[in-house]
Amino acid sequence: MKWLFYVIVLVYMFYRSVYGLKPVENGLILDPVTYGDDDFLKVGAHKSISCKATNRNQKVEWIDPNGKYVKHLPTNRVFSQEHFVAAMRGRAPALVLTITNAVVKDTGVYRCRSGNLEKNVSLCVVDPSDFVDTQPEVSADLGRSITLSCQAKGDPEPRLLWSRNGETITDDETPAKYRLMTKYNIQGFEGLLTITSLEPEDSGIYSCVSIQEHPQAEDCSHTKIFNITLNVNYPPIFEDGNDTKLVYAKENQLVDIICSAAGFPTPTYRWFKDIGDEVLYEFDKKQIKLLEDDTQAVLSIKANQSTFGQRFKCQASNDHGASDKYFVLLKIETPVSPKDVSLSDSSYDSVQLQVTWYGEIQFPISAFIVEYLKVSGDATRKTIAPKEAAFKRSDEAIITKFEDAEDSGFIFELEGLDEDSTYWVRVKVQNDAGESLWSTPAKVSTTVQSVDDSEETTTVETPDAEPETAGDEEPMSDGAFYGIFFAVGIFVVSFVCMFAMRMVK
Repeated sequence: MKWLFYVIVLVYMFYRSVYGLKPVENGLILDPVTYGDDDFLKVGAHKSISCKATNRNQKVEWIDPNGKYVKHLPTNRVFSQEHFVAAMRGRAPALVLTITNAVVKDTGVYRCRSGNLEKNVSLCVVDPSDFVDTQPEVSADLGRSITLSCQAKGDPEPRLLWSRNGETITDDETPAKYRLMTKYNIQGFEGLLTITSLEPEDSGIYSCVSIQEHPQAEDCSHTKIFNITLNVNYPPIFEDGNDTKLVYAKENQLVDIICSAAGFPTPTYRWFKDIGDEVLYEFDKKQIKLLEDDTQAVLSIKANQSTFGQRFKCQASNDHGASDKYFVLLKIETPVSPKDVSLSDSSYDSVQLQVTWYGEIQFPISAFIVEYLKVSGDATRKTIAPKEAAFKRSDEAIITKFEDAEDSGFIFELEGLDEDSTYWVRVKVQNDAGESLWSTPAKVSTTVQSVDDSEETTTVETPDAEPETAGDEEPMSDGAFYGIFFAVGIFVVSFVCMFAMRMVK
């Protein structure tokens, strides 16, 4: 069996000689820095960062942000400690950077170095800002001025910004409304926002934003927000004014009359029936329903001959005043046919129509029904309105969105028309009581489409072609190559030895 021993020795020597020809490469493996839920390391915390070598003969060292070598002294607050880890060819050295009781000045770029090799890692240490002596809610009277204040302390020193509804407040754009100032006191930085001539619209949430940024690390920052609610005190105001409002209803219908006023504090409501001669009868609170967080007071009245024409008074009041609004209950009537339909404005695909009546409108309107007939041929020559039979082939639209005209009547828009075309249009009105007769037909025209109105051409970018690959095969690793080489070598040597033994015999 001596020949087997010689074969094994020969193969081993051959493998070692071939394996030894491969150059040994040095490398560094640096563990990533993680902070958990935060984007920074809090002051006073502990952190370890490991840098591993790929060759057991490498020497590894840590360099701090100031360019100084980190010593292997566990008694120091920042030190490095060496140990060995398993590697492909045995054990390789690893150097652990350990920071105990972290402070803000530990922030910066640390370098793991081994000869000419170097890898960097950034560390961010922050003492997060804290808001002190800051009120979360303040109030001020209408027309007055108020100064909102927030104080923040932390390390790095925070700078303070003010924002509302996601937009930063600056006194450069609105100096007449806002004044900004920052001062420093024993508690830290204090941000001051002065709002002048308070209006109801100034009520809302104002955000004091504390931003901490480290001068030595661009990616080391922390932002914290404190919200302050400003309430502007003002007496009740009805959104549609104090003018008498008409409420329409069918006979024997139960009608909900809704009274709602803006104000702070939230107004309270009282309902009265106007008996006459300045005599009011107050409804019991049990007859009044409060909705929408007590911002609406609803009075339910049965519409009949005894309540038609009756006036009802709603009074909204708070600590800063009171406001009254009257409601008159009327029997709903069938709409009257419009007196005139005219063109108010036009575009290439729509026209804006104004509808008016003789005298004051005494009925509610829920919708406009429009019939429109396109004029074919030379529209300038056709001045006679089409007959009733012609409108049987017209298009129809129901318009529920309309606005009050400045002088009288209502304005609405008829869309979906052809460019540079003329139409005959007629209108009737609809409500719960029925429909009016058709108005006299009117001729209106759309315009020619301009360059600004034309649709922009959407450019569809063709995605970049993916680089071609040579297939799914991966290049053979060094380990696989030498393994195959070793197996082939054993086979060849064994075959040669067996052949030699047979020749000896």
